[in-house]
This record gives sequence, C-alpha cells and structure tokens, in this order.
Amino acid sequence: MTPARPPRPTPLRALLTVGLPALAACAALVLTGVLDPLHATLLVVVAATAVALWRRLDDGDEAPWPDVLQDRREGARNDVSELGWATFTRSGAVGDRVLRRVRDLAAARLAERGVDLAAPGGPEAAARLLGTDVVDGLVARRPVSRVEVHRWLDAIDAVPTTAPATARATAQSPSPSPDHPAGRPPR
Repeated sequence: MTPARPPRPTPLRALLTVGLPALAACAALVLTGVLDPLHATLLVVVAATAVALWRRLDDGDEAPWPDVLQDRREGARNDVSELGWATFTRSGAVGDRVLRRVRDLAAARLAERGVDLAAPGGPEAAARLLGTDVVDGLVARRPVSRVEVHRWLDAIDAVPTTAPATARATAQSPSPSPDHPAGRPPR
C-alpha cells in the first residue's frame, strides 16, 4: 500500500506562502540598494516561479498501469506474434521456444500412433514414421537451422493421423434407414 500524500495547499494559501516572502525580499533588495526596482522584481518573480513549480512537481510516485485482461487461447493472434519474434536467435538459429513447440507437436502426432520417444524402443518406432535424421534432430539439444525445422515439420505432416473417437463411432454406426436416422443408434 502506498503512503497517502499530504493534501496540496489551496491557491490562496500557496499565493500567501510564496508571494508574501517574495514581496518582502523584493522590498529588502530595493531598500538596501542592492538592486534597482526592476531587477529586484524580476529576481523575486523568477524565484517565486521556481518555488511554485517545485511545489507543484510530483513527488515521483507513478500511478500503476491497470492490468490488461487477456483471454489467452492457444493459437490466438498474440501467440502467433510472440512465436514470430521468438523464431530466430541473434545467431540465426531457431529459438528454444519454437523448438519446444515443434517437439511437442511431434510428440503429440507420434502419440496418436502409439509411439513415445521417451519409452524404450520409442526412437526406433518414431524413426520408421519420421525418418532417422528427423528423430535425431528432435532428440538432440543443439542449435537448429530453419531448413532443418522445415524438414521436421514436413515429416510430421506426412505422418497419417488417426481419426478421433467420435469420428470412428460415427463411421461405425449402422447405415441410415427410415427407422434409424444417420448418426443415431437404435433405441
């Protein structure tokens, strides 16, 4: 919790606390003969202006920015933008974040086919689907070029996907007849 600021003085109080001492200083400078009336007035006006501005300046506390409510969804526009900026490192290699996403994509596609890279015999089964060089690159932890990631993505896309369970159930349902409309099992 931030400490509360003291209330600002009213304009009349500020005028009295700055203006009256300024007038007294102007009169003292003129009566003592240090400055002529014009220069004494200008010096006091500049000093009073500086004091007034100093008092009006903020004490440095900044109002915090309000939290932005974001409806974060996978594949949303900000994800695409972030991935675009995170694609390449300064050396030109593909960034770790993109590699992690491609590896997750490969693991998900292989899992659809019942293959787990971490399981014993998993890399060999994955190599039959993706190719040895792709699996070696997915498992290795080294800088990767853009061309290599393109090869990986092409190999992952070439792996046939299995139909989801709902599509298999619909495909296995009996053919439509007047008694049983399409997609509904008999009662």
